[in-house]
Amino acid sequence: MGWGLMTAQVSVVIACYDANDTLGLQLEALAHQEGAPAFEVLVVDNNSPEAPDAVVSGWSDVLDIRVVRASEHQGVAYARNVGVSRSAADRIIFCDADDCAGPRFVQAAASALEAAPFVTGGVHTVNGRSFASGRPAVWKELSRLSATPAPRDVVRDAYPVFMGGASAVERAAFMEVGGFDQGYVPGAEDNDLGLRVLAQGFTLLRVPDMTLAERPRANATGAFRRSFDGGRMHMRLCAGHDLWSVSPHLHDPEWWRDLLRLPGALVTTAIRDRSASGRRGLASRAGLRLGQFVGFVEYRIVGRPVGQDRGLGLSDAPTSQ
Repeated sequence: MGWGLMTAQVSVVIACYDANDTLGLQLEALAHQEGAPAFEVLVVDNNSPEAPDAVVSGWSDVLDIRVVRASEHQGVAYARNVGVSRSAADRIIFCDADDCAGPRFVQAAASALEAAPFVTGGVHTVNGRSFASGRPAVWKELSRLSATPAPRDVVRDAYPVFMGGASAVERAAFMEVGGFDQGYVPGAEDNDLGLRVLAQGFTLLRVPDMTLAERPRANATGAFRRSFDGGRMHMRLCAGHDLWSVSPHLHDPEWWRDLLRLPGALVTTAIRDRSASGRRGLASRAGLRLGQFVGFVEYRIVGRPVGQDRGLGLSDAPTSQ
């Protein structure tokens, strides 16, 4: 296909680290988008042990796609910022290398950006069996989970949820708020951006029909690690944005009460639910609360300063192909 004759109206940025086993499915989903405007795909390689070039080249006949190197720093916020700095279009969509965009993901994001400069999509966890079966199975399950999506609405919450791996931005507004902040990686860089978006008076639109399927954590260890990082970084977020009284992650239920209940939950799970899903669920809960405890001590009690690493990568000019 003569991609050089087409002008991308939208840029899709995929931050990528060691994702060769999963990236192909995401690219397949993008190659089968319905009703989408012309778009390019930038796979931002953030120091992967094995570069994604071979996977990307397998889709170059059906996608306007290239690899961008982001090697100076490690982290998804930096990689996404580099992707923005190298993108051709002024409307930019973010998705992750281990997820699967829905059939109208790009179309929904692009249309929503006509109404608001920041967009957050609808993410659904799809079972591992569907992911193992391939894109048609994932889309079938995603269709079932999102059969009656809520209407699009403007986010006005004191604690806005911004789904970084299923989001879209208008370039000028994104640059004005400063891009993603690498200091909140891993786990809170997206909601930090959402908070700054609203604080600076921009509109954030929630778009449930911008559907994306995410994978469940493969095992209890992965679930614990991800939740621990997210819990600790959430406390950094609370310190940086003074969210101690409004964050639902602290008060619904009270985080410290739930932390004290963990030993009992461990016993109950050992007796009543020894399934893999039960262990993952408990590991995720334990990781979140223990991460919050560490972060609370670090940022609330000790008072560790919350520095900024905002916009790292927005002025980078890595090589691409």
